[in-house]
Amino acid sequence: MASTPLPPRPAATEPVLAETIQDWTRLASQSFVPLRCTTTAGRTFRAGLVARDAGNLHVTHMRVGPHAVERVPGTADGAGCFKVNLQLEGRCAVEQAGRRSVLEPGDLALYDTSAPYRLEFAEDARLLVLMFPHGVLDLPPAAAGQLRAARLGSETAVHGMVSSFLASMAERMDALTGMNGQRLGNSALDLLTTSFNLELDDQVAASAHEKDRLRATVHDWVEANLSRTDLDPTTIARAHFISVRRLHQLFHEEGTTVSAWVRTRRLERCRRALEDPVSAGVPVGRIAARWGFPDAAHFSRVYKAAYGISPSEARARALAG
Repeated sequence: MASTPLPPRPAATEPVLAETIQDWTRLASQSFVPLRCTTTAGRTFRAGLVARDAGNLHVTHMRVGPHAVERVPGTADGAGCFKVNLQLEGRCAVEQAGRRSVLEPGDLALYDTSAPYRLEFAEDARLLVLMFPHGVLDLPPAAAGQLRAARLGSETAVHGMVSSFLASMAERMDALTGMNGQRLGNSALDLLTTSFNLELDDQVAASAHEKDRLRATVHDWVEANLSRTDLDPTTIARAHFISVRRLHQLFHEEGTTVSAWVRTRRLERCRRALEDPVSAGVPVGRIAARWGFPDAAHFSRVYKAAYGISPSEARARALAG
């Protein structure tokens, strides 16, 4: 798979330790991209890492104390890369593009070095960090954007299998050299792509489920308010805290329009009333007006267009039979 290679990084093939947050800031920035690190631990802070380059994959096994890491605006170095955290011990909060996820051991999260992000370690932690150029993922850029800071939990079978493979890399960093290291790096990227595609599929399914729930809620609300004289798209959208455009899109996906659906439901209420013996003495015009048709002539036309007979004929047939 063609891609822009990773920019040169210091080869921290032996464990490197940092005993101050300043040393850690320099070390982390050299290993990844320019970063800002802060801690409330003061002089007691300790962290360390060991790294390997496995083809397009920069693999770093880290132990860190409590601290925060920020990729701030203006520090981008022109190298567009993704990073993936695999949490091995402790917890880490990942935040980017308005999304925040807390990773437990076995969880994965992707984030983008070309945009601001923040990591928070509230306790001692161990993790594997993978960094690679944007182009090596077999995903459209927009799709990758949907994954930023999303938690890929190890309780999901596929994510758990990928996490197990990556965790084994952390325990066998010495194997990530030469051609074997490159092959293992490519395998890791293929497995990550599988996990990411699964997460995208789940997001689409969740979005579709949420849309179905919203549509059902709108339908129920309209059914309960068919007699309102102000029942129009603006009123319906406002009642559900959505835009009129989104409301129209919901009905468009059903192959209809808001006004057509409302008209159909009102006509159905009128039909039921006309065929109900209890309403035999109620004038047709009054029934029509009750359900949103104040113009009797207009009601007669749309009723006949829908059912093939006039409202009066429908009533007569129902009462006769």
